[in-house]
Amino acid sequence: MGLFDGTPLERPVLCDRCGEDQSDCRCPPPTEPDTPHAKQTLKVRFEKRKRGKVVTVVAGFSCSKEQMRQTLTALKNDCGAGGTLDGSNLEIQGNHVARIRECLSGLGYRLHQ
Repeated sequence: MGLFDGTPLERPVLCDRCGEDQSDCRCPPPTEPDTPHAKQTLKVRFEKRKRGKVVTVVAGFSCSKEQMRQTLTALKNDCGAGGTLDGSNLEIQGNHVARIRECLSGLGYRLHQ
């Protein structure tokens, strides 16, 4: 229940695109625009986890989750290893720093030195 429910100050919340009430709006949800690969500078490093596990981490993405998933799939296929999307970072199992840097360069990303 809102603060102004049932008063003359109550106004329905309207969609910015179609002007309809939000409960009646049929507009698709807004999506994040994809940032071009050449405008993103990524950092590649490896980390040791508990029990001696090694993970290669790619950080510095400024794009949509879908673009990150596509990049993750390309890296996993190139390395032949498993991986996951962890927040705004990609994690690939194993120490594949050199191979991932080469693959990211091939995809057009800039890499932090």
